[in-house]
Amino acid sequence: MRIGLYTLALLVFGLCSGAGAQVSEALAPAPGFDCAAAEKTVEHWICASPDLAQADGRLSEAYRIAQAKPDGHAALAALRGAQLRWLRQRNRCDDVACVAAAYAQRMRELQAANRRVQVLDGPGFAPVFSRTLPHINDTRGVWGIPLRRSQPAAFQVELYIDPADARPWRDGGPGVRMMCWPPDRREGYAARFEYATRSWGDAFRPAERAGQRGYILLRFVLGKDLPLNEDIVCNLALTEWLLDLPSQLHIVETRP
Repeated sequence: MRIGLYTLALLVFGLCSGAGAQVSEALAPAPGFDCAAAEKTVEHWICASPDLAQADGRLSEAYRIAQAKPDGHAALAALRGAQLRWLRQRNRCDDVACVAAAYAQRMRELQAANRRVQVLDGPGFAPVFSRTLPHINDTRGVWGIPLRRSQPAAFQVELYIDPADARPWRDGGPGVRMMCWPPDRREGYAARFEYATRSWGDAFRPAERAGQRGYILLRFVLGKDLPLNEDIVCNLALTEWLLDLPSQLHIVETRP
């Protein structure tokens, strides 16, 4: 069967139009909630506006990062309280301009909070574990970190790097993984307990201790994440880092 040039042109145009519609749909800004379940007037405004939908998606990501920061339970509770208060204020808006202004203000607040540098005590600093890492070319493992406590205790993993190694990252950044279990764990057998956690660059808390700049990578609690009155061994893996100069890794006991 022969197809005329006009018919062929229509078919090509139809295929291209369909593909273009699919790409446009895929690239359309989406808010951080399900528009099909939207109930409030403000939510319908957001779903109908690409700008507001994009603002909501960005704010949802900034809030997710803020929730992942290793700042402790009190800070997390305060963050949730502030977010709920903001949502109530946003929902009282009576026009789209008010909603846009609410998103802009809350985004500035979350970005400032996520960039905040936590200044830690320098004098009397006594980590429970320390290791100098000569360099990290993509991945570095730190094995056999011992822990044991009879009372609940919180710990944080801190990494301090040379200023010459400071490299800003985007879209996540490097990562860290930690796994803990009893030292008598046998391969192929279920351990009495096991704990695994991970984090990534955007969720690290910038920190400063005794003039050194670095990050709090992780936070965990014995008596909650791991059992008390047990010998514990932890392995740590730093992934996708590029540090040419020595850095200092510490595990520090802090407030539960």
